[in-house]
Amino acid sequence: MRLLLDTQVLIWWLLGDQRLRADTRELMTSHVCVLSVASVWEVAIKHRLGKLPLDPVTFRDGGLSAGATLLPISDAHVIETGRLPGIHDDPFDRLLIAQARLEGLMAVSSDAHWPRYSLALHRA
Repeated sequence: MRLLLDTQVLIWWLLGDQRLRADTRELMTSHVCVLSVASVWEVAIKHRLGKLPLDPVTFRDGGLSAGATLLPISDAHVIETGRLPGIHDDPFDRLLIAQARLEGLMAVSSDAHWPRYSLALHRA
């Protein structure tokens, strides 16, 4: 099983944040984790806006150093975002959800909206 990590989950993992539950940490250390380019993009935007002290290079490199693999964004992923129900409008979440669905990945997120989508999900 491969895990697609929500941006916040990877940030918590890299920073050792206690909000990341012990069972989630164990799951992440015992399975292949995937980092989406969409998350790197999200961190780049939030860092530029001053909403996140973690810069995108540190985020990406930290995830890769921790053993995650990088998942590019494809046209199929983007098209799938338009097919998702209108549960919420966060474009980064929608792209991650589309990627998890199309790539057969288990998503790992603490976001309250994600359980309403049809996808394999572990609540972080």
